[in-house]
Amino acid sequence: MAKALTKEEIISAIQECTKQLAHTPSHRELKTRYKIGMNALQREFGGYKNAVAAAGLEPRGSGYEVSMENLFRDWAEIARKAGRIPSRTTYRCMSRYSIRPLVDRFLTWGEVPRGLGKYAEKEGLEVEYADVLKMIRTFLREKKEEAATCPVTLVGTLKSALLPDRPIYGAPMIPAPLACGPTNELGVIYLFGMLAEQLGYMVTRIQAGFPDCEALRMVEEEAWQRVRIEFEYESRNFARHMHKPSECDVIVCWKHNWPECPLEVVELKTVVRGMQHLPRRRGGTEENNISR
Repeated sequence: MAKALTKEEIISAIQECTKQLAHTPSHRELKTRYKIGMNALQREFGGYKNAVAAAGLEPRGSGYEVSMENLFRDWAEIARKAGRIPSRTTYRCMSRYSIRPLVDRFLTWGEVPRGLGKYAEKEGLEVEYADVLKMIRTFLREKKEEAATCPVTLVGTLKSALLPDRPIYGAPMIPAPLACGPTNELGVIYLFGMLAEQLGYMVTRIQAGFPDCEALRMVEEEAWQRVRIEFEYESRNFARHMHKPSECDVIVCWKHNWPECPLEVVELKTVVRGMQHLPRRRGGTEENNISR
């Protein structure tokens, strides 16, 4: 008979699972990875939601979101401890939350400092968090200066032969080499190739067999690891194709529709939406960027 897990062991498992998945695990995800059944959760905490709360996290699908105040204060304290704007890796290691609540609000991780700075100004937190706001403004200024000094891209500088039997179009108004979202796996592969560097990946091999891709992934500022990637249009196609999760690390897809997926999933639809840099309405209010 297996030894019953203690409260501390269950909390530790939930926190470790959160780091692996980059979001608070569902009970099914927790059970799949750590074999923690509902009986243990009921016995020690009175249920799954209470166990997740005891681990300092917000339950998924609980019907409420992490408040902006909690997200800001948590992020700001990490910035203070780190002495700089937190990277994704630093935040994942030090935060009680996953990166998902912030990315959902500000579309991309790169826009998080600007968005949180705007929130702090709106809520009158300039005095209490003067040091953090100074970090944010310095970060945004350096980012702007870096962009201004970047080498000019080759896009638009190469001249190609005019084909006389083809119609002429005006310049594309959509700022991306891929104008429309993928409708199949090949589109997913092409889009991932476009975004790999921004997502922290460097592809080392693509093959016809499973898994589709091998890449190096940045896990810290100066540390990379090899990961195995399978491309799918929909994440649940991984199960339909009867692939073995033990032989893959990450699913890259256009649409994530497999909630119980045991692997890390990169949903490109969410990534692309975040890169459109458009303010989104949330609860009747529009979130804009800090303009300092």
